[in-house]
Amino acid sequence: MANPLTAPLGIEAAAPLHELLNIVHSRPFSLLFGNYSWAVGAAGGLTMIWAIYVIAGRRRGVEFRFAMPLAVALIVGGFLNVLSEVQQPSRLIYGYFLGWQYWDTAIIKYGIILLPLYLVLCWWLTFQAMDRRALGAAVTRLSPGLRPWADLFSLWSRHYSVLERDGPRRWIVGVLIFLSLFAPMYSGIFLMNEHGVAIWNSPAQALLFMASAIAQAALMMLVVLPLLAWFATGRLAQPSMSASLRWTAAISVGIEAVVWFGWMWWIGRFGTIEDLRVAQLYMGPYADIVFWNWTIPGLVAPLVLLITPLGRSRWAQWLAALCVMWGTYAIRMLVLMGGQALVRSGAGYQAFAPSAEVLRYSAFSVLVIIGVLAVLLLALPADRAPELDASTQ
Repeated sequence: MANPLTAPLGIEAAAPLHELLNIVHSRPFSLLFGNYSWAVGAAGGLTMIWAIYVIAGRRRGVEFRFAMPLAVALIVGGFLNVLSEVQQPSRLIYGYFLGWQYWDTAIIKYGIILLPLYLVLCWWLTFQAMDRRALGAAVTRLSPGLRPWADLFSLWSRHYSVLERDGPRRWIVGVLIFLSLFAPMYSGIFLMNEHGVAIWNSPAQALLFMASAIAQAALMMLVVLPLLAWFATGRLAQPSMSASLRWTAAISVGIEAVVWFGWMWWIGRFGTIEDLRVAQLYMGPYADIVFWNWTIPGLVAPLVLLITPLGRSRWAQWLAALCVMWGTYAIRMLVLMGGQALVRSGAGYQAFAPSAEVLRYSAFSVLVIIGVLAVLLLALPADRAPELDASTQ
C-alpha cells in the first residue's frame, strides 16, 4: 500500500516540452521576497516574545534590552529587499499615502501602512528598553551641539518612560502584539491573494511562516542576544528564561512539522490538478532539495537538539539556531518555487537560479542589517546598564 505522505494521487507532471515553451516568462517573485519574509518574520517573532515578557513583568535581562535593536535591524534589511524587488521606491512611498484612503482594497495596502509604523514603534522601544538614567547620563556627556541630535535619535527617551506606567504600557504592548502577528504572516497572506496559484491559496503557508518565525526568534534570543550583549558592554549576560525559550522553539518546530506534512498529505489526496502537480514536484524533482534544506535542518535536527538532554548545552543550542534559521528561509523559498514552477508558467523549475544582481542586493541587505545593529549597540551606555542585571553571570 502506498504511503500517502510520499505518494500523492497520480497526475502527469508537466513535460520538459512545457518548460521549453514557457522559458520566456519571468517569475513574479524572486529570492528577494524570501529575504524580506525571513527578516521581517524573525523581527515579528522577536517582538512578540518581548511583548509577552513585558506583560509578565520581566523588564530586565538580555531579552528585554537587545530584542528590539535586533528587530529594528532585521526590519530595515527586509525593507531593502522590497525596494529592490519593486525597483521603484516611489511606488511604495506613493502607496503609503494613498493606502490610508484605500486601505481595504488590497492586502498590500495593509503592509504598506502597518509595517513602517511597526519599524517606528520598534525603534522607539529600543530606547525605552534602556535604563532612563543611564541613557540620560550618556546624552549629557556629549557636547552641547550633539545633544539635540542624540535626543532626536532616541526620540527624547531619556525624559520619560512609558513602560513604567501601567496604562500606556498596556496600550503599547497591545499594538506591538498585533503588529508582531501581522509581520510574519503578511507575506503568506500576500501570496494567498495571488489569483491562479492553487498552492498559494492556502492558509497553511501563513501558519508555516508564523511558526517558523517564532522558532527562529526564540533561538535568536537564546544564542544571538547574549552575543550582542557581550559586543555592546563586554559583560557576559545569558537569557533569564533559557528553558522557556528552548521549549518555545521546540513546540514551534513541532507545529511546523504537523502543518507541513499535513499540508502535503492533503493536497496529495484531495487537491486540485495544480495542487497535485506541485505535490509531485516536491516529492519528485525537488525531493532532495526539500529533504536536505527543510526536512533535516528545519525539522528533524532542531527537534533532536532541543528536546533531548543535548538541548541544555550551548553548542547544541547554537547548532539548533543555525538549523532553524536556514530551515525558516528554505521553507519560504520552497513555497515560492512550488507556486511559480508550474501554474504561473515560470522559467521552469529546472531553470531556477538567482541572478547576480539579486545576490548583490541580498548581500547588501545583510551588510545593512549588521550596520544598523552596530549603530544601535553603540547607543547603549556600556558603563552602566542596570537593565542587564537580571541575567548577568
